[in-house]
Amino acid sequence: MRKKEQPARWKSGALLAGLGLGAAATWWGVKQWQHLKQTPPVSPRSHHAGLAGYFQQVGEFRMFTRVTPHDIPGLPLVLVHDLLRSGRAMEELALALSHNYRVLVPDLPGFGASTLASSLRVLTVEEQADALWEWLQHNQLSRAIWIGSASGCQVLAALAVRHPGAVAGLVMQGPTVDRHARSLLRQAWRGWRNAHLEQHRSPASLTRIDYAKAGLWRAVKTHRLLMRDRIEHRLAYINVPTLLLRGSRDTVSPARWVEELGALLPQGEVLTLRGGTHTLHYVYPWSFRHAIRPFLTRIQQENQDE
Repeated sequence: MRKKEQPARWKSGALLAGLGLGAAATWWGVKQWQHLKQTPPVSPRSHHAGLAGYFQQVGEFRMFTRVTPHDIPGLPLVLVHDLLRSGRAMEELALALSHNYRVLVPDLPGFGASTLASSLRVLTVEEQADALWEWLQHNQLSRAIWIGSASGCQVLAALAVRHPGAVAGLVMQGPTVDRHARSLLRQAWRGWRNAHLEQHRSPASLTRIDYAKAGLWRAVKTHRLLMRDRIEHRLAYINVPTLLLRGSRDTVSPARWVEELGALLPQGEVLTLRGGTHTLHYVYPWSFRHAIRPFLTRIQQENQDE
């Protein structure tokens, strides 16, 4: 039985309709991407809670910094975000800590609201650490207690080695990249598993904003740089009190890896937050705060005694 062939006019019409739908979808996607790039650097909720922000020209970088409302004496806390994201994901932790400390949350150059002169330029981990040191000097601060998340810990490890005088203490939460799973595919699988555990308070909407602001080229290139960076090669040279914090359900930074890092640190200690996942600073900000308070208090006291 012969199949009835469709007229050529019908086929061409279907093709044109398909092309039209594809073009419309692409146009909509581009518009959405551009809309995400225009998202204000401080969320309305954080702004109403008193979190402010300002831009500065720091050397060749135009950097954005969030700051808590109370000018509390003592060493300031500086929160350093995971690369590819921005300080926006650290806002609730900053507010939770603001009752006892002055907290600053810069966006690293090329991410969030901090820009680079060229959209194609990508800073290495060492260059990001040097940019943080310049930022600290520009804000007339000599030392701080630094709190980093995920690949932000890689930047802080480089900072502590390259500019040790700027670091009074370190909190590294969920440090990356686990040397036992150093590949994009395995890290993506671990990230997917962690996201499944965080569905009740997913940071996915923030991630979309941050990827739009960083750009796909910078995101891909930064991922590759992070895979090649060896945080474990720096830790033996960090001679300040360092707290390694992980959630007991963190699939990205497993216990074996974090314990291994802790053994490399001259003044390291490891703390596990029961029930916590990888994005502790966003999903469980108050539990994060309570967990690190004794460590922060000790560093502040040691600084006053010097």
